[in-house]
Amino acid sequence: MRLALVIIALGAIAVSMVQIRRGETTARHEAQSLQRRQVSLRRRLWDQQIRLGQLTGPQELRRRAGRMVLRLDRPVARRYRLAAVRSRDEAGRK
Repeated sequence: MRLALVIIALGAIAVSMVQIRRGETTARHEAQSLQRRQVSLRRRLWDQQIRLGQLTGPQELRRRAGRMVLRLDRPVARRYRLAAVRSRDEAGRK
């Protein structure tokens, strides 16, 4: 009777160990799949950042502006009098 109880207990322990290892294997597999997907997404993001850098580079902007026949003028330098300068000038005149 005791021997049968020990054999049943050892069998239950063995089945439990197999289930635990199976769960660990499944978890490892899922982690590895997620890691592969992460690497793939990072690679895709890197490629998109490179492409964005190319599209917003000065040469590309000039080329595209030329194709669209946009007239790009250089900014005109204007002199603005700041309020602080005006009040200082008025104080000096008085």
